Amino acid sequence: MDFNARVIPLHLHPLGFIEVFTRHGADLADLLRGTGISPAMFEMQDIRISYLQQQALVRNGIQQCRKPGLGLITGMELDWSFWGTLGYTIHSSPSLKDAGEAFRRYLVIAQPYYALMVSRPTTYIDCNRRVVDPLEYAADEAYDADIRQFTLEFRVAMTSRLWTLCGNPAARDTDVHVTLDYPEPGHVELYSQLPCKSVTFGADKTAISADYSYVIKPFRPYRRRAWRKLIQQCEQELNQAPVDITFTDRVRWHIRAHFNPDIDLEQVARGMQMPPRSLTRRLAAEKTSFRKLLHSVRMEIATHQLRSSALSVDEVAEIVGFSCASSLRRAMKKWSGTTISNIRERQGIEELMP
Repeated sequence: MDFNARVIPLHLHPLGFIEVFTRHGADLADLLRGTGISPAMFEMQDIRISYLQQQALVRNGIQQCRKPGLGLITGMELDWSFWGTLGYTIHSSPSLKDAGEAFRRYLVIAQPYYALMVSRPTTYIDCNRRVVDPLEYAADEAYDADIRQFTLEFRVAMTSRLWTLCGNPAARDTDVHVTLDYPEPGHVELYSQLPCKSVTFGADKTAISADYSYVIKPFRPYRRRAWRKLIQQCEQELNQAPVDITFTDRVRWHIRAHFNPDIDLEQVARGMQMPPRSLTRRLAAEKTSFRKLLHSVRMEIATHQLRSSALSVDEVAEIVGFSCASSLRRAMKKWSGTTISNIRERQGIEELMP
């Protein structure tokens, strides 16, 4: 990606950062120095800045505020309106799963650099039937240490808020847990303010987790119409955003976001607000088909669960719609050219297999 390309909407995250930074002592003139951003731009329509400008803004904020854990503070205080239309979905999402998938897909409107992660599965189910979502992304590696820490702590705080607001409060277990793969920092007391049950430092991975029912089970049935209207608006904004995502990738995301063994072409076309025939024609123009994409997504989800979770092969087979473990083993061998045992050995979890 061209880090000089002006693709980040100024009125979303950057203005949110400015609001939080000035609240915590940053002088506006000093905060904007060297960023190419001026106060006059705040009221203009469709002003976009580059990643280098955003990094300069964050770096100035770190220097001006002089507060350890500024990313955590910003993630806790950033108003949801700075996510645009997407931010308002937190009040109407049918489930945490729906909210999480929406934030994953439409994140690229505010931060286009993360477009590549849209079609890749990340969450998995552990042996205790808890949904686990890793919080570190490969895209973060492009940043220097200070910006990377700010970005990660910002994500930890925002995700904790999202999971607490959108999880099913009637679930048997409503506890949200955060694990971090780094030692306690000097500002560890800030982590106690996160809206989650526990924060564990020095863990194997940086992730957030909660009970399966808390994440998956729908609630708020009377807000579904509002949810659909907001998602339609998000989809329109994504179509207008300067994001390099192929039509095939967009279909792939819809399949993965709403995946169940019975998902079909009509359901995905409805979600993308287009006739099934148009969807079929556009996929054909990119030399693929709905059937091929569905199988590919099914196998990607299966592979991800096998590598990341401790679920049995039978359980993974059930999740992705195979009749039995043997059917999944045959399909995996044909699709990937390797065995399920080899896939699990690569992640060092062979011993967890039943």
